Amino acid sequence: MVDLSIEIAGIKMKNPIMNAACPISRDAETMKLLIDNGVGGVVAKTISVKPAIVPRPSMAVVDRGMGRFYYLKTLKPGDVRITPVDAGNHRFIHAFLNAELWSDIPAEHYLEREYPNVKNYCRERGVAFFVSIGYKPEELALLGPKVEKAGADAIEFSTHYIGKDYRPVVEAAKALRESVSIPIFAKLSPFTPNIPDLVKDLEKVRVDGIVATNTIGPALNIDVETGMPIVGGPYGYGWMSGPALKPISLAVVAEAARSTKLPIIGVGGITRGVDVIEYFMAGASAVQICTAALVEGFSVFQRILNETVTWLEKHGYSSILDVKGLALKYLKPEPRRVWAKPPLVDEKKCIGCGFCQQVCDYDAVHVEESGGGKRLAVVDRTKCYGCGLCTSVCPTRAIHFEE
Repeated sequence: MVDLSIEIAGIKMKNPIMNAACPISRDAETMKLLIDNGVGGVVAKTISVKPAIVPRPSMAVVDRGMGRFYYLKTLKPGDVRITPVDAGNHRFIHAFLNAELWSDIPAEHYLEREYPNVKNYCRERGVAFFVSIGYKPEELALLGPKVEKAGADAIEFSTHYIGKDYRPVVEAAKALRESVSIPIFAKLSPFTPNIPDLVKDLEKVRVDGIVATNTIGPALNIDVETGMPIVGGPYGYGWMSGPALKPISLAVVAEAARSTKLPIIGVGGITRGVDVIEYFMAGASAVQICTAALVEGFSVFQRILNETVTWLEKHGYSSILDVKGLALKYLKPEPRRVWAKPPLVDEKKCIGCGFCQQVCDYDAVHVEESGGGKRLAVVDRTKCYGCGLCTSVCPTRAIHFEE
């Protein structure tokens, strides 16, 4: 039996899966649905001193119809065709835009009605209750004590998009720390500069953890049939999330993990159990999910939980903590290598699909007939540049580097 339990900043959670602060946690009823669908911690949608005026439309999948993808289909020996297939599943979306802001409901409403309601539900079911607040130091100092009194286990705070100066994050953290006694977590922008110095400064003002990252932007997507932007923010801009954000967020998590012992909650592009594993290997102690739930529904949390357990069992791990930070030892300042190293092909795993041949710009990989009519990938070592693209598209990991 795999153990998914964790502890961050003294808060015990039955599993590391949380929602991110967004419309899926806009009130007590939606937060109860999150709890019923298996989250280990619930994060209420961000509030501030004044209700937001949210532009509409406020959310959209980038590039309508991009749920379609291509694969190589072998019809008969020697006949390989690229065939478009409707994935029929939103998990294949690559990006999502939102023009959302903090909640357009007054903070007093949450403090008086929503928080007490969901707090009791969390206590009954052993789920951690986080509240997200923003944005300026004086606003955090005002809201923080009220949120603590309302029963939050921890506070996640955001300073929104800070540009090239991280000092507003530290100033906000200091103001909040001086006003509350419960754990506080700083949510970082993907553009946060000089993360090693920032986390050291956050440690000095006694922040209890990091949340990385917020969405990225401004970003724009236009509906070419109408000429109009797909979301209704100023200039049509929104903020991007989804799988396209994951490599950026993962880099921030890893950089923070190399610089601090504070727990880090990874956020950005998580749609599968292996994404959870990847964040943990980069040093995360928990994860948050929003976009996948907006598109797939609340059941996404249980699916990702199940996939995480399955991966850990398959790879012989007994606890999610066994994989935490495993990748950090490989993340070094020098290049992995600067000389060509052709990949190998595992003939037992190769299915002759031809993906590797399709993507090889050096004409070094070809799918050829072998004994018994089986088709196998073959690498021409004299042409191979060692770029590795073929290894990243192989569906069975048959073509691989032997490090």
